[in-house]
Amino acid sequence: MKNIGIALTLLALCASSVQANDYQKEPRWWKGNTHTHSWWSDGDTPPEVIAAWYKKNGYEFLVFSDHNIMQQGEKWYPIDKPPRRPEQIKKAYNTYVKDFGKEWVEERKVNGNREVKLKTLDEFRSLFEESGKFIFIKGEEITDRFEYHPVHMNGVNLVEHIEPKGGTSVANTIQNNLDSVVEQSHKHGQPMLAHLNHPNFHYAQTAEDFFFLNHKPGDGFFEMYNGHPGVDNYGDELHQSTERMWDIVLSKRLGEYKRSVIYGVAVDDAHEYTEWGLGETNPGRGWIMVRSEWLTPNKITEAIKRGDFYNSTGVTLKTLNISDKSIDIEVNAEKGVSYQIEFVGTQNNADLKPIEVTEIEHQHQGRDNHLHQTITRYSDDIGKVLKTVKGKKASYKITGDEIYVRARITSTKAHPNPFADGDTEMAWTQPLVVKTNNANR
Repeated sequence: MKNIGIALTLLALCASSVQANDYQKEPRWWKGNTHTHSWWSDGDTPPEVIAAWYKKNGYEFLVFSDHNIMQQGEKWYPIDKPPRRPEQIKKAYNTYVKDFGKEWVEERKVNGNREVKLKTLDEFRSLFEESGKFIFIKGEEITDRFEYHPVHMNGVNLVEHIEPKGGTSVANTIQNNLDSVVEQSHKHGQPMLAHLNHPNFHYAQTAEDFFFLNHKPGDGFFEMYNGHPGVDNYGDELHQSTERMWDIVLSKRLGEYKRSVIYGVAVDDAHEYTEWGLGETNPGRGWIMVRSEWLTPNKITEAIKRGDFYNSTGVTLKTLNISDKSIDIEVNAEKGVSYQIEFVGTQNNADLKPIEVTEIEHQHQGRDNHLHQTITRYSDDIGKVLKTVKGKKASYKITGDEIYVRARITSTKAHPNPFADGDTEMAWTQPLVVKTNNANR
């Protein structure tokens, strides 16, 4: 009996050891998108079909960010008289029935017209989620505005729907909605974040709108790349690109106002899934790669909040090490593709003052008239290329003269479904904030 007892004890210990090892993970990169639309708002496809696309195409987490709604409660979608793109809606409906079956697709008729009952996230998530392979993170695009200026912000890892809060200015509207996400995070004891979407959409935001935002590092971000063709990522003759805006915001907040860092995110902002090609708001244009031991909503959100992620439109990194003293990068190189790694930053002696202020009033492509705006230009010392390396490996050693440094990786491989004609696949790291010059990180 004693031997049997010892054997059972050993078996229990072995089982316990195996079970424990199963849950001890090494950090790795997880691919995901935090900005996606479906039939729950203005997407042209039901969420199950969309989720299947992302999972099939190598994504490991997905945020449905429909406008001012979370995928919960009862909602019916009109098929015969849809609010937009009727031919695409019918294609999506046919795909939905074919892939998921008539038993899954609940329908009714109202005045002779078909409507489909939308499945909630909690109803369909079990069809897709797999431990260590794919998860959903709950979200919402909090769709607000200040007068003529759209102010859209994604809440990520939310528990409850957030109503737009409004405000007395663009910056105040951003602050109020950011505060709502932070308040909900505290209420539920759960990590959450907010990112300002497409700042150049209608040219509704300027860099100055972000200079004085009050938040802790990791609470608030903005999209430095958005795959929707109507959001003007690259700016125009008056407006800077969203990447340039990011450098101005980082330089002013960190170098002049001693405020917290603002991370940049890349998303696809997909709305259309039934057609593929240039000019459509398709999925797969931009995403983030998040480093985490575990693929869970809280752990992914925590990693994003601490800046442990990079942005990509196709380039993946084999190595990314950011310490207090250096940035070390190795690209996961593809055969026949060349790479250029640039280290971009602003130094302490840079001129951070405005060098040109232009006041304009304009209408953008037939959209809503803007308020009278001030467009400010800054020195080329802001967001300057500090080092360039051609090849798949590069390092940057901090000298102590920098406010921050980030890396931009450009490839020669054409993007298969680009935001704009001629785009190649790229990646961007988050900024390394130089501690010697910035106590508030």
